[in-house]
Amino acid sequence: MADLSRYLPLSRRPDVDESGVTADRRAETSEVLRSLAALLRAAGHDDLWTTSTERAGWRVADVAADLVRGFDRTRTRRALDAAERLVRGGEARRLDELRPLDGPAAAADALDARAADLLARDRPTGVVELDDAVVAALLIGAAAGTVVPVSPRASGAVALRRAAAAPTEIRAVIAGHTLRATDAGWEFGHGSPLVDTANGLLRFLTGIGTVAPHPPAGDEPRSAQPGRD
Repeated sequence: MADLSRYLPLSRRPDVDESGVTADRRAETSEVLRSLAALLRAAGHDDLWTTSTERAGWRVADVAADLVRGFDRTRTRRALDAAERLVRGGEARRLDELRPLDGPAAAADALDARAADLLARDRPTGVVELDDAVVAALLIGAAAGTVVPVSPRASGAVALRRAAAAPTEIRAVIAGHTLRATDAGWEFGHGSPLVDTANGLLRFLTGIGTVAPHPPAGDEPRSAQPGRD
């Protein structure tokens, strides 16, 4: 899967001049942060805030706090955090370590402030930070029973990154296939297509969900019929 970059841009549109394409993800990341803020602010109560997410041991409060406090971490800090999660079996850090925010309204304000800071600064934001925001959106959205809006550019970039570094069990499913988002206008890979919504593909590629992408309708292999050679 290391050659997936050859399939950029993530689109089925006609070839155009893309000399101005950039790896800066400030705009996309800010959009996801603002969408998360809007969801938390609309909740308006603590029920969602204390709801468990699909990350073992993590509530919405923990996911939001980790995103706000840990955003823009250095590569070294990320490696240390990843090692800590492995040691703890994927469970959340203690609440005093996470310094949870004071409710969903405070989290929404903090996420909006993060989004504004990203757009105002000169330093670009890479796909790693975008990945952080999208994963939080997947976890919090599922806990809220909704899908947090993520632009096609954002979902495609994170999907490509995750596919290129997928663990063995995910690579076994997607190897030799083209992954196609049915609602986002992007695809990448090579081979027979596997499809799902952008949200569904991201859930599978990030390991949050267990539902694998599937062949397009009508492409499923037919069962052998009695009486036919």
